[in-house]
Amino acid sequence: MNLIKSPPTFIKALFISVIAALALLTLVIWYAQKKPVIGGDFQLNFRGQQWKFDQNKKQINLLYVGYAKCPDVCPMSLSHSAQAFLKLTAEELNLVQLMFVSVDHENDTAANVADYAAQFFPHFIGLTGTKQQIDFTVNLFGASYILEKNPKSYIGYSIAHTDRIFILNNKGILIDSISSPRSADEIYNKIKENL
Repeated sequence: MNLIKSPPTFIKALFISVIAALALLTLVIWYAQKKPVIGGDFQLNFRGQQWKFDQNKKQINLLYVGYAKCPDVCPMSLSHSAQAFLKLTAEELNLVQLMFVSVDHENDTAANVADYAAQFFPHFIGLTGTKQQIDFTVNLFGASYILEKNPKSYIGYSIAHTDRIFILNNKGILIDSISSPRSADEIYNKIKENL
């Protein structure tokens, strides 16, 4: 004789419904608190060769958008970044890189943008590409640029661009950023925080 009765079907169904509702509620709360993912893999040109982030990534990757003929913000940002890199140990330098992405696809060749970036620090990587490759990369990180014709400029144009250093993990995902104005110490401290 069986003394333990199984619960009625209604109670079983109610129990399963409550568990399912709690699981769904947990999933909705997790999804609502999840930050959007900014960044990812991209492909550009380095000294005439295809350069893909996923094949050249480091533990910490700094990305800056600009152009080689920029008269002010690019040289200042790259100079401060170079001063920060000089403070890193040899071991830390192996874990960090800076990528300078030129948005001047009509005038910056793969060679001159690479030379431009390297003049600030020998390991800085100067990248360019087609307009489509550049736009894809810039949009991937929420950056922007606008070409403005300017006959008064010594080069006849200027490019307004995002002045921010993007800090990426080894998957190319944005984990931090540094807005302007910034100092070498601030860049160095952000690198150390994220290593």
